[in-house]
Amino acid sequence: MLLEQLKQEFPTLHNDPSLVYLDSAASTQTHQRVLDTMNQYYEHKRCNVNRGDFRISQEASAQIEEARQSVANLIKASPEQIMFTAGATEGLNIIAEWYKDAPTVIVTEAEHTANILPWIAQGRTVDNGRLVVLPITERGSIDTNEACKLFDQYPSSVLSIHSHSNVTGIGTDYKKLTKAAHDKGIRVIIDGCQTIGTHEFDRYTVDHAVFSGHKMYGPTGIGFMYSRLPYERYKATRLGGGAISHYDFNGNVDFYDGPTKHEVGTPNVAGIHGLGVAAEYINWVGYDKMKDHFTAIDFAMSDAEIFNIKGLNLIYPSYRQNGRYVYSFTCDGYHPSDLSALVGLDNIALRVGKLCAHPIVNKVSGGKGVVRISPGIYNTKQDIQKLSDSLCKAIKKLT
Repeated sequence: MLLEQLKQEFPTLHNDPSLVYLDSAASTQTHQRVLDTMNQYYEHKRCNVNRGDFRISQEASAQIEEARQSVANLIKASPEQIMFTAGATEGLNIIAEWYKDAPTVIVTEAEHTANILPWIAQGRTVDNGRLVVLPITERGSIDTNEACKLFDQYPSSVLSIHSHSNVTGIGTDYKKLTKAAHDKGIRVIIDGCQTIGTHEFDRYTVDHAVFSGHKMYGPTGIGFMYSRLPYERYKATRLGGGAISHYDFNGNVDFYDGPTKHEVGTPNVAGIHGLGVAAEYINWVGYDKMKDHFTAIDFAMSDAEIFNIKGLNLIYPSYRQNGRYVYSFTCDGYHPSDLSALVGLDNIALRVGKLCAHPIVNKVSGGKGVVRISPGIYNTKQDIQKLSDSLCKAIKKLT
């Protein structure tokens, strides 16, 4: 388990020592160094970027490119493959626009809403055959072999899936799926939000991947996209200053090369600076140490009997202790919202409801929703014991 004093590096936890924060799959806490870097910009370098020859503008602009390099290092990519976005949701919407003419899009039933609605908005449905939904097996994962067979029916389509589910915490064998998809001329898009803050993301040969800063101990309102394919080949979905070198009233427009073509307007300068520091922080901690920490948390949950509490049922339990750092439970005899509310009175933060993943949550809960426990690198065995005590007390009141 990571050092106990790690909590002190996250201001919300430092300022509220009684808080047990177990909602990191929704948003991780932001590290103090990230906030310091963002405040440094606002307090000492507040200006616009890429437009000024004066010192602070040049420094703030250079920090953006340093952040791009830091993010690229985290996923072992090149900086020209990294595009800053407002978050993974914006990234998925942009990519969906790029592939709006694809004959078919293949998703899974466990996708986040942000990886379903942009495709549905294009008029794609299961009934008209333009949307294909891969089912989740009884073990909570995609049947990779069956999915690969399916690709024969949909050449030249798009596969858009998660690398880890925000509901089950279970990983997808996206590398095998990518290889099979590419053999059929299928483009592959990965929602890597639930991976980047806990597991090393192997970009392999995926075509595009999206991530959010607030899932990786960084700021809200900022994220990034990885693209294996040159950004120049894609139409700009947003138009404005900063992305073009020349235009005139006769319709002649010359775009910059690389991600700059798509990074229009004044960027979220402080957010980008903070994102770069968050990436550096994760690299400094190391995914191997994170794995050890989350395994210790899993054992702590076992020792605290959380998986044996009557009426609290872990979905897809057979995948425990296999790189799973998110735990969702259905409730027997009481509503998940009531349980979450009572636990909240003990200053414990859980997530409840359909988790922006309605199809899979409706499937496992009969429409009631689930309670989700998602630890972060700052959680301790004491947090887990406090959670167990609170759950037992709350359930006793509700049953």
